[in-house]
Amino acid sequence: MLKVIFKALILILLIQTTGVARDINIDKLVQKAKFSNKHLFLFLHKTNCGYCENMIEFTLDDNTVKELIKKRFLFIQININENDVVTYKQFQGNGKDFAKHVKYNFYPTSLFFDDDNDISYAVPGYQDEKTFDAILNYIDSKSYQKINFRKYKAKFDSKKKL
Repeated sequence: MLKVIFKALILILLIQTTGVARDINIDKLVQKAKFSNKHLFLFLHKTNCGYCENMIEFTLDDNTVKELIKKRFLFIQININENDVVTYKQFQGNGKDFAKHVKYNFYPTSLFFDDDNDISYAVPGYQDEKTFDAILNYIDSKSYQKINFRKYKAKFDSKKKL
């Protein structure tokens, strides 16, 4: 009787675990973003990471940042501790392996993809609200194709002061 109960519990646990995992197809998300005239913004983070939690709680929840993400970006989060299946070009695997595959296994990291399905800009590490607002505008204006971020931010900050 205990074996039957144990097997039933294992089955229920497997079903619940399988139900939670998401299929994240970056290739399709890039096309969806392109069709919507938006940019794909992928946020890599992990459980029990203080910097990740602060970025989620403060930076990404800032009203200015939230509004810009909503208007101009297709936003997806990948918690590398979860069992999501990530597909990107020839890669398929979990979030942690995806981060290693694209060589951004530092958390948090914000990845932005261009219309050609390439990472156009990456921002490893925690960013405060004001810096991240500038980053989002930098990506949205495609200024990363013409100028480095430090120069862009200096111009952006001087315009914000006016």
